[in-house]
Amino acid sequence: MMKAAIFDMDGTLLDSMWMWRTVLVRYLEHLGVENAAELNEAVFMMDFMEAMEYVVAHTDVAMTAAEMFDDMKAYILRIYETQIELKPYVREYLTRLSEAGVHISLATLTDRNMVEAVLKKVGIWELFDYVVTVAEIGAMKSEPDIYEDCLAHAGCEKKDAVVFEDAAYCIETAHNAGFVCYAVEDPWQELSEDFKAKYCDRFITGFDQLLK
Repeated sequence: MMKAAIFDMDGTLLDSMWMWRTVLVRYLEHLGVENAAELNEAVFMMDFMEAMEYVVAHTDVAMTAAEMFDDMKAYILRIYETQIELKPYVREYLTRLSEAGVHISLATLTDRNMVEAVLKKVGIWELFDYVVTVAEIGAMKSEPDIYEDCLAHAGCEKKDAVVFEDAAYCIETAHNAGFVCYAVEDPWQELSEDFKAKYCDRFITGFDQLLK
């Protein structure tokens, strides 16, 4: 019996990976940078601060890298507040879990202010018993710390907790740490049949499947 549900946010509960995969080029176009697509390709493997430093060095944008980083985070927050929506049947499924007494956690890479803003906007903030970010944990999802932290707050055994994720490396991390893993389909993440068989206890194309 499920006693704890640990959810990723972007790509799992929210239809938001399109934003994360395209946000830098959109932001640069928003600034009026003409070669935004080329710059985006050049910084593809960099983190956001490194990318901002590269952009400042290769354009005439009148901002420091730190100023641009803060401005882009504000730009992302506006997208969360105005354009991002829930995946179908998420609210219904979370409500069912809450009514059944399941402890509901959110474990996300996204900054807390953005998390709170978007989840209040889409109307599910109040359904979470616990919310934690990788910045607060101090470890990325390549390590199981964030899932273990959610489990500790739920106060149940690992066999009674389910991790819901869309990203392959996160699913692999949680599986290898001994969690039951439900993979959620997202158009920005392709999981092979071999991967599903090895790491996923269940694969769903939508939350309606869990309501049946």
